[in-house]
Amino acid sequence: MSALPLEEYLRRLRLPTARRRYQELEQQALAESWSYGEYLERLAAEELADRQERRIAQASRKAGFPFLKTLEEFDFSFQTSVNRRLLGPYLGAALVSGGRSLVLWGPPGVGKTALCIALGYNAIQEGASARFVSCTELIGELVQARAKGEWEKALAGYLTPEGLVVDEVGYLNYGPYAANVLFPVVDKRYLHGQRPLLLTTNKDPQQWGAVLHDADLSAAILDRLLHRGEIVKLSGRSYRQYRPGQAPAEEKEREVVNG
Repeated sequence: MSALPLEEYLRRLRLPTARRRYQELEQQALAESWSYGEYLERLAAEELADRQERRIAQASRKAGFPFLKTLEEFDFSFQTSVNRRLLGPYLGAALVSGGRSLVLWGPPGVGKTALCIALGYNAIQEGASARFVSCTELIGELVQARAKGEWEKALAGYLTPEGLVVDEVGYLNYGPYAANVLFPVVDKRYLHGQRPLLLTTNKDPQQWGAVLHDADLSAAILDRLLHRGEIVKLSGRSYRQYRPGQAPAEEKEREVVNG
């Protein structure tokens, strides 16, 4: 095997960060008298960290979050009706391994969506996949897919992600088939590995029957969600009613960067 420059070896091994940084780190290693092992460890650590950062960014874009929110940015001192300690079963890898679903119920503006996005993003940081969708979009897509004979493909899109955020259940009026298409999503995620759902709603979940036009199926949906999950009711003032300059950190939502 003919000798090749180190840069070419790194290119063939698909180590772009190491290829970009090895010369700079070599100079630092010489200046600080690193051992060969320390140099290689630092080079590998930077490659791994950069790869992890790219994975998180790609998974976040794929999830379809309308904005990014982290748990560190969520102001629990303002939204005191939910305690971070109680969210333990929904944090990081525990969300997927525990298979617990969560329904955040409360009026508009109290941080339900931001908190669900933060939980979904936290799961992505720990290596899981996630998807965000409004309830209206989910129902509309599945109703159309059934009419076009594309039901299985469309349904699979909601079963594959390890974490699924369904936003704004009951905010808008749905057609008569709402419960018929929402139930399979909840039921199959429940049956296949207890894949968790994170839902937000401004309606009492016990009244979803009127919203979804089917009291029996709505009760079945709620039964599956609560078998290994819970409802947390949020209250308090709306973040959106603060004027510029007075808003807490929660209103400063960062848009997901595309590209």
